[in-house]
Amino acid sequence: MDGDARLWDTREFVAQWNAATEAHLVHQLQQVLNDMVAKGVLPSLSQPEIERLAPMFVHALQVAAARDGGAHAAIQYLAEATASRKTAG
Repeated sequence: MDGDARLWDTREFVAQWNAATEAHLVHQLQQVLNDMVAKGVLPSLSQPEIERLAPMFVHALQVAAARDGGAHAAIQYLAEATASRKTAG
């Protein structure tokens, strides 16, 4: 029983760690995207647009970094994520 509790604690810790890490990366990417907009590297994006895009891009980077991932997998993820969203307007 004690081993089961430790396993659950470990899984919970890993889940919380992954969530915190992802939130940190999203925040960092939002700052980079804001800087890119300010310097004219990207076209004008509103703060809500940046906040909507950053988590998708972070997830795409995680897909690319995965053992069975890569650039193709990341682009496929972005294509699928885009297709699943409603179009604006």
